[in-house]
Amino acid sequence: MNKFYRIGAIVFGMSVLAGCGTTVDSLSVGDCFDAPEVSYIATEVSDVDVVDCDEPHRYEMYAMKEMTDSSFPGESQTTSLAEDYCYSRFESFVGMEYDYSIYYIFSISPTSGSWSEGARSIQCALGLDSGTKVGSARNSRE
Repeated sequence: MNKFYRIGAIVFGMSVLAGCGTTVDSLSVGDCFDAPEVSYIATEVSDVDVVDCDEPHRYEMYAMKEMTDSSFPGESQTTSLAEDYCYSRFESFVGMEYDYSIYYIFSISPTSGSWSEGARSIQCALGLDSGTKVGSARNSRE
């Protein structure tokens, strides 16, 4: 089964949102959070609810990096870069191979619209297909 999800069309340019959520672009590695349901198709997500990792949650940010391209490389190139990067960083965070893990990978990458607003981050989150987790996935070997 392909366990790779992509959260696409992220609205990185928004810094103030109605409600009490946290913008996706302000997440850090190790942040645990809840977000709207995502699926195999690109899902637009602009804000999430950050929670303490000791509380039940669905997702955790495990890696991120800045893209250095001078111009937007295109949706397919950005998606490919994000997927490759997120897959390569998974084992060092969780402590086991992705193929045997209980987690799914979600890559969060700029769109052409958010790129024009200055978004350059590739972010990698892991999550459960259903249910919640208590505690961090870091070195969990799950």
